Amino acid sequence: MKEKLIHFIQFLLDKNITDIHFILQGEKIRASYRGVNGLAPIHTAIVTVPLFQYIKYISNLDLGNSQSTQSGSFSLTIDAKVYYFRFSLITSFCLETGVLRILNQSVCYHLESLVYQKEVLNQFYEWMKLTSGLLLFCGPTGSGKTTTLHALLNTMIRNRYVNIISLEDPIEIANPSILQLSINEKIGFTYEEGIKQLLRHDPDVIMIGEIRDIATARMVYRASLTGHLILSTIHCSEGQEVIQRLCDLGLEKKEIRQVLKGVCAQRLYPKNSMEEGWMCIYEILSEDKLLQFFESGFISQHNTIHKEIKQAIKKGWIKDILEETKTKD
Repeated sequence: MKEKLIHFIQFLLDKNITDIHFILQGEKIRASYRGVNGLAPIHTAIVTVPLFQYIKYISNLDLGNSQSTQSGSFSLTIDAKVYYFRFSLITSFCLETGVLRILNQSVCYHLESLVYQKEVLNQFYEWMKLTSGLLLFCGPTGSGKTTTLHALLNTMIRNRYVNIISLEDPIEIANPSILQLSINEKIGFTYEEGIKQLLRHDPDVIMIGEIRDIATARMVYRASLTGHLILSTIHCSEGQEVIQRLCDLGLEKKEIRQVLKGVCAQRLYPKNSMEEGWMCIYEILSEDKLLQFFESGFISQHNTIHKEIKQAIKKGWIKDILEETKTKD
């Protein structure tokens, strides 16, 4: 079965698929992957019930426990390269759902290879000069937020000497230039506890994988006030929603205004060219735009992420996914 799993992973790698969703109902199994247009089916005879059960086994899940949410991890060596995986499982009365994520452990991009919008690149360079405050990146799962964060950190390291520590759940990109800590809630090493611990190691820059609860939001705010530059992600659709999301997590607007230096919303689209690959489209809220929003409740002459996407399609940078879908239908 190990050989079949390796064959399946090679199939996924060839198609640049990193997140695979399984649904097992009775004796029937189906798989899908998350693309730019949501979930799309994976059509291959490799996906079988025994393969799904084997993934559960090598992820060290409790196969006798059929009623709780579980997660685990494993690694595989394919063509002399080690790949790391995380698998999570939810079991209900009539079906099982599993999500397998291939963790990108070696590729660390540079900003120049990701950013096609010149004004965005210039803003990123300005952010890298900051020594304190909070920078937040938002977008749906699979929009490239973690890749952008590591590209920023790599460029920062090249341009100045800084002590960078990250807290991630899980570590998706191995970066030998920074100290990376992995969240482990089973032993109480949460984002809140991790921030407390790493502040004792005198970091200049802290990267937090995600702000997803009240305790983490409060700790990030406190760390931002104490002379540290914090970079993190948060689940929002576009830039201006970030402020409301932070309010929902217990911060007051006056507190957010104190520390928030910039917001970046992004999406990942296939390139509209002969060159295969993907392109990140960004919406940027600089500090002056954030100030305008705090004072008046709106931002004049600003392109949301949705406007940026439309402009990128018009310029021929990316494919119009929705139009392609209509044509196929």
